[in-house]
Amino acid sequence: MATCRVLDPSGNVVETKDITSAEDAHAWFVDVRADNSELGWRMEVQHTDGWSFFDDTEGAR
Repeated sequence: MATCRVLDPSGNVVETKDITSAEDAHAWFVDVRADNSELGWRMEVQHTDGWSFFDDTEGAR
């Protein structure tokens, strides 16, 4: 299980959740930002050295 978090285009953490697979994490990411047409949303996954980029909506910060 991995801890994932969704960040809005400003870099604020919107939600954090423990998820069992990458497929479930991506589906959750899409669901969390589903009502947001703004680009720049991203998902990160926690590991031993901190947080790493996982997916984004290809927006500019």
